[in-house]
Amino acid sequence: MAVAAASKPRPSSRTVGRAVTGYLFVLPAVVLLAVFTFYPFIQGVALSFQSWDGVARESPWVGTANYEKVFGDTIFWASMKTALVFGLIGYFVGNAISLGMAVAVNHLKRGATFFRIAYYVPGIFSVVVVGMMFAWLLQGSVGIVNRSLGAVGLDMLQHKWLTDPSTALASVSLAYVWYHWPLGFLLFLAGLQGVPRELYEAASIDGAGAWSRFRHVTWPQLIPVTTIISVLTMLGALQIFATVQVLTNGGPGYLTEVPTLRIYKEAFVNHRFGVAAAMSVLFGLILMALALTQIWFARRSGGEGE
Repeated sequence: MAVAAASKPRPSSRTVGRAVTGYLFVLPAVVLLAVFTFYPFIQGVALSFQSWDGVARESPWVGTANYEKVFGDTIFWASMKTALVFGLIGYFVGNAISLGMAVAVNHLKRGATFFRIAYYVPGIFSVVVVGMMFAWLLQGSVGIVNRSLGAVGLDMLQHKWLTDPSTALASVSLAYVWYHWPLGFLLFLAGLQGVPRELYEAASIDGAGAWSRFRHVTWPQLIPVTTIISVLTMLGALQIFATVQVLTNGGPGYLTEVPTLRIYKEAFVNHRFGVAAAMSVLFGLILMALALTQIWFARRSGGEGE
């Protein structure tokens, strides 16, 4: 073994130089991650064991008291259920719309470029702008939706969409889906364009119809990209913040309260940064668990292929 070790060729100066150059290129990104991601993360975890009002110089150590408060906070756990509703709506409704639009555009022979741009337009707006736009559309007294219903004689359908408990969650979900489905549309479209045409030709020769081609050719080829879109959609929906804040601010009552908004209020309204940090840690662990579960399930179902 000593002889074998001694006989190993030493790396040349050119190889070492290339390795050093590569590390130097990576170094700025590592520094930025360390300063703006890793260090704040460690600070947040440490803060979750302290009591701080955001102003005082001292932040006494309170152990697990903040976590005990979080576990007893019924509003926070109710907001988790609301976020899960957003996640399921985005997962099934949003992704179904994205896939349907991508399939339709992929089959176009003319105008495909126009529709690619047009369908992605919602995604280029600021989320605050989208929230204000939907607030303008759904406002109870002078909103465009209610005024349009009144103009065509459907006054009985007019509604306080954002303040009525029966419609508030659905209204916010509508805004969320409209804003977020373009990303899934682009990813699905890219996946569709990567499916080999030979597979469709072989399926057509075998007499497969449109549905059979989608089920046995298109969908299996889209499973890897579907895994990515599913994880992004679920995590994005669970972290929804600005849309809810602009439209309802968690109301009526706490019906549309979501964890990110609850954490924000706990820190910047109630000035209990330690409790907010504990909420953030628990929420981050839940998001990580969900992401790993989705990836594991996709691999079990053959999503990553061999």
